Amino acid sequence: MSEKTCKTVRLSFSIVLAAMTVIVGALFIWQVLDLYFTGVNAGNVIIYTPEDVKFRVNRISPAFWLWVALIVVGFVIWEVFTVKQKRLALKDDCYALMRLKKRIPATAEGELATSLDFIKREEKKVRTLRIILAVAIAISVIFTIVYLAIPSNFPAENVTHEVLEMVKYLSPFIGCVLICAVNYFIVAASSAKVQLPHAKKLAAGNKPVEKVHEGWYGKVLEVIHHKYFLLGVRIAVGVIAVSFIIAGICNGNMSRILEKAINICMECIGLG
Repeated sequence: MSEKTCKTVRLSFSIVLAAMTVIVGALFIWQVLDLYFTGVNAGNVIIYTPEDVKFRVNRISPAFWLWVALIVVGFVIWEVFTVKQKRLALKDDCYALMRLKKRIPATAEGELATSLDFIKREEKKVRTLRIILAVAIAISVIFTIVYLAIPSNFPAENVTHEVLEMVKYLSPFIGCVLICAVNYFIVAASSAKVQLPHAKKLAAGNKPVEKVHEGWYGKVLEVIHHKYFLLGVRIAVGVIAVSFIIAGICNGNMSRILEKAINICMECIGLG
């Protein structure tokens, strides 16, 4: 099948799915407005019953399930009618540097040796900041887990006070992680910018160096990255998801969840 035909099928289906999405959204808005303006007025309070909501949800359920079916069909179409993806030209310095480093030789002489030493020094600086960020994240995660695991921190007497105490103890760690992260990304971006001219000189005329994994690890990677394995994983995940949805519908769990959602919207959040 030609690529032009695949593009035509994808475009046509995208238009249909987009139109169906707009229709379903409009139907939901219509039912909400209909429910809002036809509620039973009891004094200064407008009463909405779960039965009213269920009735309106059932009214538009065929369109909703058709929309879900179209989404599922869309995944199939995208796998069957494949189109060669064109790599976008990214102007990100970090991405450009990463691509150029595949062509940088391990050794160099003269002026190129100076550029290579400069890149290695910058890499060491960025790597050090990355380690500091990882340590900060690890310490924060460990302290958070320990704090949450101590029952005495949550006596269930005053929830507001307990939450404020938790924020007080955890905010310094969160702040430290944010500072380290911001510092790392700023330094990494500026370092990539100054490394680019040196990397371009070193990479001139050299082919990309590809990493070759040998042994059982290389075979595992080859299987994992095979297109049929990835397709199988997607199909398996889709089948499991659909199976759970069908099981929930059959055992009545969908009706219970819908009733809870109705109660939350009407008793807690409110339609107005």
